[in-house]
Amino acid sequence: MTVTELRPEAGTYDPEALARAEQMRAEAEALRIKSESDARRTALADEKAAAKAQKDIQAALDEAADERRAREEARREEAARKAKAEKSAQVWRRSALTIAIVCVVVSLPLQVMAFWDPKAFFLVAAPFVLEGVAWALLMGAQAAIDDDRPSWHYRAGAMAQALIAAGINVVHGLEAFGVATAIGGALCSIIGPVIWDLHEHGRIAKKAGRPSRSARRAERRQAEADARRAAAVRLAREAEDPEVWERAVALAAFGGEVVPVRDGVLRRSAARVEPSDATYSRAWTEIHGAPVGQTAAQIMQTRTAKRGVRVAQNGPLAGEKAQVDSQMGDESEKPSKAPKTPGTDGRKGNGGTPPVRTPGTKYSPVAKRQMSDEQRRTKAAADASV
Repeated sequence: MTVTELRPEAGTYDPEALARAEQMRAEAEALRIKSESDARRTALADEKAAAKAQKDIQAALDEAADERRAREEARREEAARKAKAEKSAQVWRRSALTIAIVCVVVSLPLQVMAFWDPKAFFLVAAPFVLEGVAWALLMGAQAAIDDDRPSWHYRAGAMAQALIAAGINVVHGLEAFGVATAIGGALCSIIGPVIWDLHEHGRIAKKAGRPSRSARRAERRQAEADARRAAAVRLAREAEDPEVWERAVALAAFGGEVVPVRDGVLRRSAARVEPSDATYSRAWTEIHGAPVGQTAAQIMQTRTAKRGVRVAQNGPLAGEKAQVDSQMGDESEKPSKAPKTPGTDGRKGNGGTPPVRTPGTKYSPVAKRQMSDEQRRTKAAADASV
C-alpha cells in the first residue's frame, strides 16, 4: 500500500489511513537520515584510514630517507678516512725515501774515501757494493711483501750490511776527521735502511690486518678480565653446590666443552673442561628439578613468605572488628529461645537497634554485596597503609 492509496477520497476522512501514512513517511525519513548518517560515518572512516595510511607511508619514506642519508654519510666518512690514510701513507713514503737518499749522500762519500787507494783504485767500487747490497735487500723485502712471501731474511740481511758500513765509517771517520764525523757517518749508514724498514714493516701489518699495539693491549686486558670473571664464577659454583658442579663437569666432558689455558710455570698451552652456562643450568635442573638458583626448600620458603604477606594484607586493621564478628555478637548476647515480649522481638518496636544475626541464617544478596564491598575497602586501606 502506498501513500497515494492511503490518501482519503474527496469528502471522506479516515484517521487510521492518515496515521498509517504519517507513520510510513516518518519511517522513510528516519531511514533516509540513517542512510545519510551511515554514509557520512563510512566516508569519515575512509578518510581516517586514508590519512593514517598516508601518514604511515610518509613515516616509512622518512625513515628510508634517514637510513639512506646515514649510509651516504658513513660512506663519505669512510672515503674521507681512506683518502686521509692514503695521503698519510704517501707522505710517509716520500719522507722515508728522502731521508734514505740524504743518508746515502752523507755515508757513501765517507766510504769511498775510506777505500780510496791509488794503487788499488778498483776498491772504490766497494762502498757502492756495501750500500747497494743493503738497499737491494730492502727492495727484495718490498717485492716479497707485495707477493705475500716471507721478508724477514731480506730485512735481516739489509740490517747486517748497514751495520758493516756503519763500522767502516766509524773507523775511517775517527782516523781522518774525528768523533763527530765518525758518529754521523755511522748513523747515516744505519738510519736510512732502518727508516725504510719501518715503512715496510707498516705495510706488512696493514696487509696482514694486524691490529695496532694499543688495540692488542686492550684485547689482552679484556681477555684477562674475562678470565678472572670466569675463574670467580667457577669457584663460586663449585663451592655453592658441589653435586651440581660435578654433574655439570661431567656433562661438559661428554659434550667436549673445553677452554684453552696457559701454564704459567711450564710456559705451555693446555686445555681444561669448563661447563658453559647452558650446561650448568641443565645440571642444576637435573639435580634440583627447578631453574638455576631455586630448590624445593627455597620455593617452599618463598611460598610461605608470600602467604604470610597475603594474610597480613587481607586481614582486619588494628582495633577494627570484622563485619561477620560484629553481626554475630558475643555468646552472652545471643537471643534466648524463650518467648519474646511484644515490642522486643528485634524486629518491631526495638527503638532502632538492628537485630543480631542468628547463627546459621543465610545472608541476603544485598548483604553479601555490602560485605564484599566492605572487604574490598578494607584491603585497599591496608595496601595503602603498607
